[in-house]
Amino acid sequence: MPLPQLCFWYKVLNLQTPSKVCANGGVFLWKDGREVPDTMNAAMVHPEDLMFTWDSGFGNDELSVTENVLGTDGTIFRGEQVRYRPQKVNRPEGKEILGRAIDHGQQHLDIAHVQNFLDCVRSGKEPNCPFDLALRVSIACRMAVDSCRFGRVLRWDPIKEEIVA
Repeated sequence: MPLPQLCFWYKVLNLQTPSKVCANGGVFLWKDGREVPDTMNAAMVHPEDLMFTWDSGFGNDELSVTENVLGTDGTIFRGEQVRYRPQKVNRPEGKEILGRAIDHGQQHLDIAHVQNFLDCVRSGKEPNCPFDLALRVSIACRMAVDSCRFGRVLRWDPIKEEIVA
């Protein structure tokens, strides 16, 4: 699971730890002894009455890295461009909005994250990805990986703060 992608949406939507995760996948393309799936799908049900899904097919880059958020009022498409398209059934007067995404590549993102962390250590400011956000995202990723690996749905117990089958 891509932590930066998940972290962005968890922060924007203020998502809590998923209550239930089901993931599937396998090594369908590169039969070279690897253990990490080259194809994977994860569905995460959140207590905010929202389901977050993630699909990855590493053998095909046609869609590149794109993200779509489908809501009752419209859809946000986040790729090389950022676009909002209203859902005409629920927002008949809504207008499409176009923006641009800034992507300097993964190496630039890694450097920017480290720089942000160091700046925050020096200044005492909160980092772009504070601890509580990173914890929720890490638990979601762990649940997805384990669900795929063990072939079963996993749940989050908020009282015990643990993953359960």
